[in-house]
Amino acid sequence: MSKKIIFSLLIIILFNPIKASAHGPMPSEIARDMLSVDAFSMSPIDNNFESEQDVIETALYIRPSYVRIQIGNHYGEGTIISVDEDEIRILTAAHVMRVYTEKDMIYTVFYNGLVKESKLLYIDENVDAALISVPTSEIDPSDLIHLKSAPISEKAFNAFEKKSSEIVIALDSEPCAFPEKNQNYDFYGNGTKVAESYIYGTAINTNILVTNFGYKMLYAKCSAHEGMSGGGVFDINGNLVGVLAGGTENDEMVAVRLVDVIKVLSYFEAASTHELSGK
Repeated sequence: MSKKIIFSLLIIILFNPIKASAHGPMPSEIARDMLSVDAFSMSPIDNNFESEQDVIETALYIRPSYVRIQIGNHYGEGTIISVDEDEIRILTAAHVMRVYTEKDMIYTVFYNGLVKESKLLYIDENVDAALISVPTSEIDPSDLIHLKSAPISEKAFNAFEKKSSEIVIALDSEPCAFPEKNQNYDFYGNGTKVAESYIYGTAINTNILVTNFGYKMLYAKCSAHEGMSGGGVFDINGNLVGVLAGGTENDEMVAVRLVDVIKVLSYFEAASTHELSGK
């Protein structure tokens, strides 16, 4: 009798399999956890320049921190430097933002083609650097969790300065007429034309006075062109070392040094604190 009962149970199980399902965390849960532990910040990669393939590896790694910035027909680039519950803060060049008026829209286009309106936070009066931001709540968690913020490390920059002929890398984006209407979106960033190509060269002098700007800058033998202003300049390990400020027809590039960028960020924080305190 017991055998029949067991056999009958086996038949029931075989023809009526137990249904089991597993559910992973939702993108919103992942985003919340990432925000709580500051998991958006990139960590430098262990990369030594031996061939162009190493440059490609770094370029792909830093790409999710890049954005294209467009104000009407004027465009440039920027680099995400922080992501928190309130905003995504983006570093760019001051001259990219100087065309902006209160009547204009600042469009930030992320590497996957996502287009969002931004607001101007700060333009520095001393060096070619500015800050804009996008509300974090405006970004779908499925997109947010794939963004990165570039590391701001004075220690890494000091190590970069002590070496000679170091490789520098910057990414290139193509402009898009009316990005709010015509911009391509792709979850993985394919065909968006945002930071899809790269340039690289050699740092010649990391602390040279550039008369056109009136202060010391990072100078490199590297081909940069119009539209790349404001984008991050990185070393081979993915450390942010500057903000691209200009280029020449002789394949030369100058960038605001990271140590000056750090000063700009401190000035902004001080100004924000002053404004909040009402002093």
